[in-house]
Amino acid sequence: MDEKRYKANPWMVSTFVLVGVIAGFAIAQIPYVKELGKGATAATIQPTASAPVAAPAVQTSPPAPVLSDTQIASLTDDDPVIGDPKAPITVVEFSDFQCSYCERFYTAVFSQIEENYIKTGKVKFIYRDFPLGDKHPQAELAAEAAECASEQGKFTEMHDQLFSNQDLWSGVEKAKDIMKNFAKTIRLNAKQFNACLDSSKYKNEIQKDLIDGASVGVQGTPSFFVNGKFVEGSLPYDTFFKPIFDAELAGKKWEIQFDIRGNPVSVKIEQ
Repeated sequence: MDEKRYKANPWMVSTFVLVGVIAGFAIAQIPYVKELGKGATAATIQPTASAPVAAPAVQTSPPAPVLSDTQIASLTDDDPVIGDPKAPITVVEFSDFQCSYCERFYTAVFSQIEENYIKTGKVKFIYRDFPLGDKHPQAELAAEAAECASEQGKFTEMHDQLFSNQDLWSGVEKAKDIMKNFAKTIRLNAKQFNACLDSSKYKNEIQKDLIDGASVGVQGTPSFFVNGKFVEGSLPYDTFFKPIFDAELAGKKWEIQFDIRGNPVSVKIEQ
């Protein structure tokens, strides 16, 4: 090679370097682009890794947290309980009142669980706050409103108001005033509720829920632990929650199965 000619053309070297940087950046973005195309069922803190291309058509659930009795007890100390405290199935839900997937779960799934399993004494739901502040800036305020209602024995009523009317307060500047009106609707002591909400009395309690959830593997909402076994996302009642609960009541083992893109497709139950 002519050394003088090589030195006299620095722009060619710069061009190759620039092309290499751009190509490297594009390659690095491929997993993220794939993640955006997945059929999500939960709002997450960060995208999960893409499934390997060579994965089988259906795969059993990847390693997920399975809590011990001690861990379950630590997640159920002083949080609101919906249902019979002595029910054989304990569901710990980590949720976000401003999350659209959580609202979808409440609207399409929870009422069926409540009617068939909670009211019949088979399931108890323990609600824990997991507000994703980066995505849902008013989620913590809503969580505080629910805690303030719980103080007066009406957590369930405020829980229902917040999810049933999510479109009224989510993203609205006067969300706090709307929540104070919810308190009147469910006949709370308005003065006590307003003082509680204005003081952010339960801010630390909500932060504790976030820390506890993260410590056991929660990354997004809604997330559930069914008798200590992890389930993530707003999954359909008939094909997921019902067979899972029935398997638990029958003492059978179960696993969620996923497609190659990481989407849950069915529940495999021990025969």
